Amino acid sequence: MTQLQQNHPQGEGQTAADLAWYGLKNVFKDSVDKAYRLVYEETPDHVILVAANRHGKIVIDGIPHPFVPNSAHFVLPGQRVETVYLTDGEQIVYRIHIGIIPYGGQKVSSECLLTELGGSITVPDAQVQQLCGKIVNYWHTGDSTDRFASQAGLQDLLHLLFKKQNQHENALERAREYMLHHYQDTITVENLADEAGMSRYYFMRSFKEKFDQSSMDYLAEIRTNEAKRLMEEGQPLKDIALLAGFKDQHYFSSQFKKQVGLPPRTYMANRKCKTAAYSWPNIGHLLTLQIIPFAAPIDQFWTDDYRRKYRYDVKVALSHDYDFNLKALMRARPDRIVALDEMIPEEEKEKLRHIAPVLFLSWHGEDWRQHLRRTACFVDRENESERWLLGYEEKVETVLHHIPDSFQQGKLIALSVSPRGIQIWGRRAGTVFYDDLKIAAASGVDQIEFTRYVEAEQIAAFDADVIIVSVMKDHHSQMLWERLQHAESWKQLHAVRNRHVYLTQGGHWLSEPILEHTANRHELLLQEVNLLFSAQ
Repeated sequence: MTQLQQNHPQGEGQTAADLAWYGLKNVFKDSVDKAYRLVYEETPDHVILVAANRHGKIVIDGIPHPFVPNSAHFVLPGQRVETVYLTDGEQIVYRIHIGIIPYGGQKVSSECLLTELGGSITVPDAQVQQLCGKIVNYWHTGDSTDRFASQAGLQDLLHLLFKKQNQHENALERAREYMLHHYQDTITVENLADEAGMSRYYFMRSFKEKFDQSSMDYLAEIRTNEAKRLMEEGQPLKDIALLAGFKDQHYFSSQFKKQVGLPPRTYMANRKCKTAAYSWPNIGHLLTLQIIPFAAPIDQFWTDDYRRKYRYDVKVALSHDYDFNLKALMRARPDRIVALDEMIPEEEKEKLRHIAPVLFLSWHGEDWRQHLRRTACFVDRENESERWLLGYEEKVETVLHHIPDSFQQGKLIALSVSPRGIQIWGRRAGTVFYDDLKIAAASGVDQIEFTRYVEAEQIAAFDADVIIVSVMKDHHSQMLWERLQHAESWKQLHAVRNRHVYLTQGGHWLSEPILEHTANRHELLLQEVNLLFSAQ
């Protein structure tokens, strides 16, 4: 029984349409060129936000969601709303402010209505934008009687969204709901395809397109998060395995470590102390020390890794606004906070010190090893950090045995290809190559502090003997990589003519090596390089 049904047992089967009247208060059509925008610091009303023309993300109270054409997001009063796109360019967003009046004096909470509205709805129908256009155009004619047409347009839009008139979407939703309610049972892709009424192949492809992960990965995430919830309740590990849908305790332990990066017992022990990671790079060092932050920003625009793996554990989502973070941390009361020194003004630092002990790491004055060691000292994990660093150096030696002479003896540039363009890694971004593996940097690399975007014709100036490339897996990046390979300037490069171009697997985190300048990601990069050359 839903919360709505519990509140109104006499109206079994009631929906948001049965419970309240929805009226238009105001409407705006925004056209913005910047990749980042703070839409509302605190949303003043119930608002429907509709994306018109570009794929990006909408971040609501620190939690990112896909923001694609014809998607509608229902936002509650007081929520912080940001939009993030990979590149600058015109983005059109409709903001529809609505008033909600419950019928017959019924008491219906905003959160309850939001649950019924679905939070986010995507309708692959041009009618969504047509209705938004109608609402905006009639509202702003200056003729008050035209506002009746706007109100009618709102009702038509709500009807379309409430109906969710897309059988394809509903079929995938049925499969997802099946997993949520039957995760304790044995579930196969065939079971889910049958539930959705699709062929196995079509279901697998459609599910991944909608949820950006495979159905089996999604099921593993459900089971892992249920196991975490049961741990919080104090359930014995021997019981958690079966209750969360794992076939036995050994399989549970191995799958939990694969998903989370920690064994179940270590995970439980480390959750007793609440640590806040104030900035993106702070997260990776804590994960290396086997600490999952209690509070952290999980709105990374370049990867969904953190949100997927740790959205259950990060109880407090932080943003990039000092006031928002201060209020969130004051409510959460973490035991300690790790932050970057240069990123926070002095007055804000003092406010943080009143909440909990704080470690401020110097972004410009210290390298990643110093960051790891200082973080370890702060959280009483010095032994763990030294063991990890020793293991890291051993992995470096292993990788060096696999690297071909042409790679070791040439001058290297590392570049990533993403929707934002072609990015050359500077020395700090490429520290794994230049400092750990002792590969010589190509001409000009040392002059790049972090990374630099370049055009294809500019790559030749680096005079590289070897190029290592990370191409993101999205369509835009793949097309850009295809064009680069056909460019005459690329074909004439010394490294290309000598066949000394090496391609990584292209994990999304490689598109922002500076924002991922942490021990955790450097270890992953070593693994990427080892995999690249050991397979040859």
